[in-house]
Amino acid sequence: MRNRLRTCAGTTAALAVAFTAFGASPALAEPVIDDRPPPSHQTSLDDGVPSGSQPRIAAEASESPDVADVDELRGDTYVAPYKEARSVEYFAVSDAPLPREAVDEVRRVSGVENVLTVDAARVALDGETTSVLGVNPSTFRNHAPRPSAESDEVWQGVAEGHIALSKDAGTERELEVGGDVTLAGAHGRVPMEVWTHATSGIAGIDALVSRERARELGMPEGNALIISAPDADLWELHEALGEALGEDTQLQLVADAPEPLEDGDVVPPSVIEQVIAKAESQLGVPYVWGGTTPNVGFDCSGLLQWAFAEAGVSIPRVTHDQWNAGPRVEWDDLRRGDLIFWRSDPTAPDYISHVAIYLGDGQMLEAPRTGLDVRVTPVRTENYAGAVRVQT
Repeated sequence: MRNRLRTCAGTTAALAVAFTAFGASPALAEPVIDDRPPPSHQTSLDDGVPSGSQPRIAAEASESPDVADVDELRGDTYVAPYKEARSVEYFAVSDAPLPREAVDEVRRVSGVENVLTVDAARVALDGETTSVLGVNPSTFRNHAPRPSAESDEVWQGVAEGHIALSKDAGTERELEVGGDVTLAGAHGRVPMEVWTHATSGIAGIDALVSRERARELGMPEGNALIISAPDADLWELHEALGEALGEDTQLQLVADAPEPLEDGDVVPPSVIEQVIAKAESQLGVPYVWGGTTPNVGFDCSGLLQWAFAEAGVSIPRVTHDQWNAGPRVEWDDLRRGDLIFWRSDPTAPDYISHVAIYLGDGQMLEAPRTGLDVRVTPVRTENYAGAVRVQT
């Protein structure tokens, strides 16, 4: 089945809609998540717990996200209370609203427990392209990471027209909670208050707004689905979803698949040395949120995608997808060239939030965060999540 999935899935996925800043009609654009592998390459071997003398240190305790001034809330928009945690196995997105018949067919797929319709687009936030979901706070909160899901203040603020930024987008772009931003979509400019920094749990999504705000921005209505099927076989589910939604809808695997990557070869040491040499050529280059440009600026995953591409190896763009790009390896088995990952976002404790490349002898190369340059440092064990050996 995996080879068949590779054929039908294509090589890119995620948001396909972008808007210009001054009211032009929606137009196709580059996907938000570039070079996403087919689901057959979005797999993992085990839970990634290091063994031996360097035990895994658990991610920091979860924290309810900070919000802006709750005294400003009007309370005139109803938000349903948190009901129950719902998983997200797949995120489906098209460049146009999905037909009701197709959505109904997804609901009938074996193993699917819940389907949530949302709006998805790339818009300009303070002039910088940002991937946004328009959601119903009453229903989406049940699919969000628990620290955010349980916070009534988070969702009341979104419902009343404010914007929730991901932890990375908010902190790395220095967009403070309580500050003002301007979103520019197909219908013009819409000012909003940054209500909170709360990661959605879906890779590549940087912001959440209400569906009412999405209408103001001219985002396509109902062009994406959040699909919960916690007990389904992910490969059979992928095939069924593809048949229900058609080839024009892209499927993003959100869950961590428990099965090993059976097809594909480990990148040979000679190529790994080319990758590392390219990464080392960027030592001293500034960290830039969303950066993918050599000698100008990189974020953590952008640097590694570029370095591997320079050596002729394609890996995904964002950190969560790189985490699912090959088999997991234990701490004692780390090799030069393995990718190492951390979970360090207290608003989404299970979310992979940082990546570096292992150099051997306890050293790694990374693009750390805003204000720091690409550098070589000792491997950090705090909030360590695991490691991946890249395969082609």
